[in-house]
Amino acid sequence: MPKPKVSSVLNVQMKGCWHKFKSYWKQLPIEGRGSIAVCIPLICLIGTVVAYTVLRQRMVESQNYVDHTNEVLNQSKGSLISILNAETGVRGYFIGRDKALLESYNLALKTLNPTLLGLEQLVKENPVQLQRARLLTQVANYRMNLLRQSVSRVNAGESGTAEVTRARLLNGKQAMDRFRQVISEFEAEEYRLLDLRIRDLQQQQQLNADAMWCGIAIGIIGTILAIRILQELATELRERDIRLRESRNQVEAIVGNIVDGVMVIDPKGKIESFNYAAVKMFGYQPNEVMGWHWRQLLDREAEDTRKLLDYEPDLISKAPPIGQIWQAMGQRKNGELFPIEVSMNSIAFDDDRIAIVRDITDRQQTAAKLQAKAIELAQLNNSLNASNYSLRQTNSELDRFAYITAHDLKAPLRAIASLSEWVEEDLGDSMSEETRSQMQLLRRRVYRMQALLNSLLEYSRAGRTQSPIVTVDVGRSIEKIIQTLAPPDTFSIHITTPMPTFDTRWRPLEQVLTHLIDNAIRHHPTKAGIVEISAIDLGDRYEFSIFDNGDGIEPQFQTRIYTIFQTLKARDLQENIGAGLAIVKKIVTSEGGTIELESMPGKGAIFRFTWLKQPLTIDASTTSPEPRSKTSC
Repeated sequence: MPKPKVSSVLNVQMKGCWHKFKSYWKQLPIEGRGSIAVCIPLICLIGTVVAYTVLRQRMVESQNYVDHTNEVLNQSKGSLISILNAETGVRGYFIGRDKALLESYNLALKTLNPTLLGLEQLVKENPVQLQRARLLTQVANYRMNLLRQSVSRVNAGESGTAEVTRARLLNGKQAMDRFRQVISEFEAEEYRLLDLRIRDLQQQQQLNADAMWCGIAIGIIGTILAIRILQELATELRERDIRLRESRNQVEAIVGNIVDGVMVIDPKGKIESFNYAAVKMFGYQPNEVMGWHWRQLLDREAEDTRKLLDYEPDLISKAPPIGQIWQAMGQRKNGELFPIEVSMNSIAFDDDRIAIVRDITDRQQTAAKLQAKAIELAQLNNSLNASNYSLRQTNSELDRFAYITAHDLKAPLRAIASLSEWVEEDLGDSMSEETRSQMQLLRRRVYRMQALLNSLLEYSRAGRTQSPIVTVDVGRSIEKIIQTLAPPDTFSIHITTPMPTFDTRWRPLEQVLTHLIDNAIRHHPTKAGIVEISAIDLGDRYEFSIFDNGDGIEPQFQTRIYTIFQTLKARDLQENIGAGLAIVKKIVTSEGGTIELESMPGKGAIFRFTWLKQPLTIDASTTSPEPRSKTSC
């Protein structure tokens, strides 16, 4: 796919920012937006003045740099002129012997050193130029010493040979050339600095002019923007005023038709309007109560009314709390008293209050009836509690009866089985094969009867035993169940999905899993069957599936399998009590789950049942504690 262009992405981002800004701007109060509009030109003016001041200061600094460089050049030129005048005066004196010609020399003696010292002071911030200025001072002093020596010799009347004179002139010329070279380098650097500083000054002047024009433009734009904002605010205020008038008209229309009595009260507590519902409630016409204090409609002697009137000054002078309702007694025109509810609210115009009055006579009558019903329900509840207690006692007795009955019935059965074995042992070889077969059939019936009694007892307790809630690792528990069932080695049992770990009643879940896995193993037509166990998370519950590749179940029999003691094959062909799936369904439904079967003949069967992650709260009246094991007799 082609990548989006950077410009289009930036446009989208800018539009998003602009929409956010507009939304935030609309949320600001009008006073805030008006203040911002007024401040925009002022901010532009202040910004312009500050920018001009800063740039002006920089321009002055640049001008000072230029003036400083010019002063340095003037000083350097003055020192050169002084030393040239001194040299000219000394040469004239040497030729003419006229001391008047030494005037320029004497002047140079007085001014040259201060000039050079001033030059050093001017360039002290520039190390390179300062070094050159000091070199100028040294060369100038050397040249002045030569001139001083020449003047001294002339004054002393000394005259040397032409060679000596030529050597002295050569030394003076070399010193003067050296001075010119140093001052030339010095002035070249200063002229370079002067050029840079003049250009910087020109840039600052141009920048200052540009800033002035930019400030003027920004000020004009800011003024236009402020005018635009103020125009928008004026339009918004007009629209608000129109909406406010419409809202007031709507409020008046609503107040006129509302089912509750509504009074508009001014800040002094006097009635300004009185709707139709209030007219029907109190019996006064609006023109009769206009200007009354609203408390004149109340029975001031009632206790609830006195509580309201104690709080009444705060209701009138301050914004009342939203949703606060007071009860009081109203008084009709004919003097009849009736209970009312009063709520006071500030409204969107002026400083008025809206008092909403509701006649609660019917509600109090209904409350009295409800109170009578509540007393009746409390009595019924006591009766139900007594019935529940009796039911718990009955359930407990039934549990004991079922256990004792099963225990007492199994004892004779065990005795019958034992007697048949003793008879068979006593008769020994004299017993015919037919009699021996009958004895074995008798014992099988006895064992079947014992299994029926055990299944009946387990079914009666299914879903009713109080089992503790524990943290269960279902995967490890299924492995223990498989080891307990001990399927044939040729049987393949797989856990195909990760099993959950959660808090639940483990004993009922263990019974369900044990019955379903055992059912898949025992009813498989071969000893090499396959059983697959899986689980999925359905949010508030888990769904467990047990699949086997056995013969499956015909559709017409799939509803019968959950009926206790119902078997699909005759018990003589396959020993089976027919209670396991009935117990499974009873446990699953009592725990808030469902169970379903998906099966086709010859294609195996899948039992799916759901189990809540959060166990249901079991009613103690319908449950019994898990039985304690007893030693059989």
